[in-house]
Formats: sequence, C-alpha cells, structure tokens
Amino acid sequence: MIPFTMRSWKQVEKGFSSGDINAAFMDISQAMYLFDKGLAISMLMFTHRAGSRVIVPEQIQKLSDFKGKSVLIPHRLSVQHMLMHRLLSAGKLKIADSGGAKGSVEMESVPCPLMPEMANADLDGDIAAFICPAPFDGSDLKKRGFRPLLVSRDLWHDHPGSVFVVHHDLLETKVENLGLLVNCLIDSAHQLDLYMSSDTAEKGIESIASSFLGLSVDRMQRALKASGITYRPKLLVPDMDILNIVLDYMRTTMAVMLTGTDLDSFIRPEFIRTALSEN
Repeated sequence: MIPFTMRSWKQVEKGFSSGDINAAFMDISQAMYLFDKGLAISMLMFTHRAGSRVIVPEQIQKLSDFKGKSVLIPHRLSVQHMLMHRLLSAGKLKIADSGGAKGSVEMESVPCPLMPEMANADLDGDIAAFICPAPFDGSDLKKRGFRPLLVSRDLWHDHPGSVFVVHHDLLETKVENLGLLVNCLIDSAHQLDLYMSSDTAEKGIESIASSFLGLSVDRMQRALKASGITYRPKLLVPDMDILNIVLDYMRTTMAVMLTGTDLDSFIRPEFIRTALSEN
C-alpha cells in the first residue's frame, strides 16, 4: 500500500469512486453514504472518537448570534455537520438545507485547511463559526480575536469521527496484510492514548506526531490535548448502536442520508477484535 494525503472529504470520495484509492480514513457518515450508493467498501474500525472544536469570533457570545450568518463544516456528510445541526436546532435556529429551503443559518462545506484562512479573511463578519476536526492549532487565530466555543464531546461524549474503510477487493486478496495493518493501528492508538492521558508516557511519539502533522512539539500537544480527542482502543471497535444514531439522525432529521443502509454488511469488526485480543 502507498499512503498519500488528500485535502478534502470530496477528494477522498472521488478517489474511492474512481478506483484510484483502495482504502481510506474518512468520515463515518460519508462512508455509510457511499456504501449505500453501492460502493463496495467495508468499515474495519473507528480511527478515533470525539476531537473537534467549534471556533468562533469574539462577537459571537450566544447561539442567537449565529442568526443570519454561516458555519463552516468539513462536508455536508460529516459528523461535524450533524453536531452543529443538533447544537443550532437546540437554540431554535432553522438551518438552510441543500434543497433550497431557507433558514437563519447557512452551512458551508469547506476543506479543513482553508477554514482558518476564510475565517481570518471574513472582514464583514458573515462567518459565525467553523468546526474543525483535530488536530488543529488555533494559537494564531486567538491573536486575531477568535476563541474555542466548545469541544465536540460537550455535544456528544466520545462521538464517532473518522473510520478506516477498505474496498472489498482487499478483503479478498489482502486479508493477512489488512490484519497486520489494523494491528499496527491499534498499537498506535494504544501509544497515543497513553500519551494523551499521562505525563509520564513514552515521549518518542511526540517527534513522530509532530513531524507527521507539520507542527512543533508544543503546538502539536496543544492541538491534540485541547480537542478532547481519544484513541482508546476499545472505543475503536465498530459499534452498531453508534452507527444507527448517526444514520437515523442524518436520514430523518437532516434528510441528507439515503435509506436502506445494511450495517451488518458494512462493518467487518473481526479485524480489530483479533488485533485487540493479541495486544
């Protein structure tokens, strides 16, 4: 396997649909949507739980301040969209939908790396917030009057985020390799979980994570620990109840998901269960 970076969820979707990629880390709701459309993929594991922050300019003090403005989300089919929908709906704010129905708050899909740039360039104050998955270091934005409103686990404790999905071809031809890969991912999750929860954990992971994220060690620490993200291995096992919560809300309340997803066919938990039994 050859790993490479994609800069948006839309790019990941196109790569999977065209056959250019065979496995990916992608948002759970987007993965279920593509499976529902007939893409031959299966979910092997969650890759983390929780880990997003809602960032707002200083003039946003309460939910009613969102009225008449927009919120930047990573993708229409993202858990972050669902979380913001639940938050704003609790504040009695109507959200404009993709079908043209008007609302008091607009949701705008924007690749995560562009969110801080757009917020910083918003001279008219049209952007009320953006919700950005970890890791995100907001120290530069704080100097410009932005602040974290909340972390996503405040809205839904240990909510799902990204998942590891593979094309069915790999399940037929690379079963042993996938087992080894999931084992490595679980070991990494264990090391990250130790790092996040203990000041005495192995520090070697700092340089690896810092290099991977392109951040200094200090900024990497702030980005991860401020996000509320967790990598507890046992929480990475596919959970049918969690998947149904996302699916039902996005299908009924938000009306952005297709119907008829066969979750029993979508998940393949045996890989991670084997990995957990070996660690």
